[in-house]
Amino acid sequence: MRTTSQAPEKRRFMKEMAYLATFAAVSVLTLVGCGMSAASPSSPRPSAITMRTVTDASGRTEPDQPIHCGVTHAELTKVSVIRSNGSLVTGSLDMAAGTWTPSHPLSLDARYTVTATATDSSGKSVTKRLNIETVNPAATVTAQSITPATGAEVGNAQPVTVVFTKPVTDEAAVQKVLSVTDTDRVTGAWHWMTNRRVDYRPRTSWPLGDKITVEGDLEGVNTGKGLWATGDYTHSFTVDSDVHAVVDPHTQSMAVYRGSELIRTLPVSSGGSHYRTWGGYLVVLDKEAKIQMSSCSVGLSCTPGNPDYYNLPVLWDVHLTWSGTYIHDASWDNAAIGRVDNSHGCVHLGASDAKWFYNTVQPGDLVRVINPSKPVALDNGDGDWNLSWSQWSIPNATR
Repeated sequence: MRTTSQAPEKRRFMKEMAYLATFAAVSVLTLVGCGMSAASPSSPRPSAITMRTVTDASGRTEPDQPIHCGVTHAELTKVSVIRSNGSLVTGSLDMAAGTWTPSHPLSLDARYTVTATATDSSGKSVTKRLNIETVNPAATVTAQSITPATGAEVGNAQPVTVVFTKPVTDEAAVQKVLSVTDTDRVTGAWHWMTNRRVDYRPRTSWPLGDKITVEGDLEGVNTGKGLWATGDYTHSFTVDSDVHAVVDPHTQSMAVYRGSELIRTLPVSSGGSHYRTWGGYLVVLDKEAKIQMSSCSVGLSCTPGNPDYYNLPVLWDVHLTWSGTYIHDASWDNAAIGRVDNSHGCVHLGASDAKWFYNTVQPGDLVRVINPSKPVALDNGDGDWNLSWSQWSIPNATR
C-alpha cells in the first residue's frame, strides 16, 4: 500500500521538474535572442578628413604642388581654395587620388583657406578647413626683359625674346606658363637659346598686319633647384614691315627687298680679313640716328694711334648683333665702299644710302650676310632664323 501511495507524488514531482527545465530553456533562448538583437545593427563609424600640403624647410606650402586630402569612412566630394581677398582659385580635383591641384601655381608669400567636404554612405557630409601660407623665398627669378616692347610695330622676322634674371633649370615648367597667340594663327614654337633666354618664332614669318600677344604668368613657378619665379606679363605688338636685305661681301653689295620685290641694290664695304662680318641670318635689333662708336667698347684697341682704334660719332645706325655689328654711314670710307672690305665687322654705306636704308628698315626686319663670313651665334642678337624649323621645334624646345 505504501508503494502505491508514493507513485502519484513521484510522477507529479517529475512533471514539475520537466516544466521548470522547459521554462529555463525558453528563458535562456529569450535572453540570448535579446542580446543578439541589441548588438546586431552596429552604429555607423564617424567620417574624418585629414589634409596636408608639400612644404619647404620653413613649413610653408610649395605653390605648385597638389593639396592632399585623406578621407575615412566617406568619399571626398569637393575641395575649394580661397585667396585672402575672398576670390576662388581654379584647380582640379582627383577624387580617387584624394588630391586637388591648382590650374596655375599659387602666389608666393600668400595666405589661402582650403575647404574639403566628404560624404558618407548615409548622405551625411563632413567638412574640414585648413589655412596655409605659401613659401616666401629669399631670392626669386623674374623676366628681365621681353622683346619686342608692348605696342611695338616690327618687321615680319621679329622673334619673341624672354630673358630671365637668373638661370632656369626646369625649362619645361617655365615654358608651360608662357604663351603666344596671334590673329593669323600661324605655327610657331619656343626654343631655349641659353639657360636664361627663351625665344619664340613662327615657322616662316609673321604675316603683315598680324597682331601678336605674349603672356607669361610666372608667379609661383618653380624654375628648378628651389628657385621660384614671380611676375605676370602681357605684351602685344604688330607686324607692319616685310623688308629684308642680303649683304654679299664677295661683291661688296647689298640687295634690299620689300616682300619678294627688289627695291634697291647698294654698294657696301664689310669686314676685312681679320674682322669678317658675322654671317647668316640677323634680325634688326634697333636703330639710332646717331651714336658714338668706340673700338674700346667692343674689345678692340683703347689706345689712340693704334690702327684698330676709333672713337667717332656715326650716323644712321642699324643694329644687328650684341657684339657691335651695325649697318651705318661711313662717309669717311667712301673710297672703299663698293670696292674693298676693310671694316671692323660693320657694313659701311655711303651717306645718302645709309639714310635711305635707315628710313626703310624696322626692328624685326631680316638681314642675311652670305658668302665669305663667319656664322653668327644664335644669341648674339637674334640668330633664330639660322636654325631650320626641325632644329628649332625639337621636342620640349630645349637646346
